[in-house]
Amino acid sequence: MTTYKNPWYKPLNPIYGPMEYETNAKPVEYGGFLIYERISGICFDVVKDGTCVTQLAGPDGARRAIDKLNGATS
Repeated sequence: MTTYKNPWYKPLNPIYGPMEYETNAKPVEYGGFLIYERISGICFDVVKDGTCVTQLAGPDGARRAIDKLNGATS
């Protein structure tokens, strides 16, 4: 089980999710980040240094987001 911080967590507003996300998924490394498929086929989390930095609906979107975070252009 892997856990990582949810930076959007708000204790008085559960719509923003838990304080930490948990997953049994094996991460894929890309551009210095880890991509976790936290909810199968639905939610891909991009994680850096133990904190989720963005969430996408697919692995290609996660890779594009990492490219943007790293300053790459396509």
